[in-house]
Amino acid sequence: MASLTHMERAVPCSVQRSTAASSRQMHMVAPRMAFVKATTFSTAAKSVESRSVITKAAFVVNAQVVASDVIYETMIVLRPDMSDEQRDQELAKFEAFLKKESASDVKVTVRGRQRLAYPIKRFTEGIYVLYTYAAHPDVSQAVQKNLSTPEAGSELNILRHMTFRV
Repeated sequence: MASLTHMERAVPCSVQRSTAASSRQMHMVAPRMAFVKATTFSTAAKSVESRSVITKAAFVVNAQVVASDVIYETMIVLRPDMSDEQRDQELAKFEAFLKKESASDVKVTVRGRQRLAYPIKRFTEGIYVLYTYAAHPDVSQAVQKNLSTPEAGSELNILRHMTFRV
């Protein structure tokens, strides 16, 4: 720094980088930035891993899960104008399907009637139901197929569905 004149120090950093690509300052800036980005990414990845481990640990405490099983969440949005009997019948069908596919520790959370982000089949509200279960990885494809092609009486009751791997 002592060898630089007053005029050279007054030049903005972007001009220095573009005009002196081979200078030592340019080589010193890039590794620092890369280190900061790599450190930030690895810290974020570790926090995501720790959250998923905590979620899985909390889920497995109450049930015995086979090592090859994967934890899934399936969210189903039902029509808001369904009666309670129809809703319970629809949920019982899906629970029976999960048991047939040998899913373990099935938990059902009826989140109730909520507003949709956009109209689906002219409905602005839907009944949200969340299933959490552990199953073999092949079961997710069977769940997708079952919910996509429901029986004749229930094809209009399910507005949307989505399965996530936890």
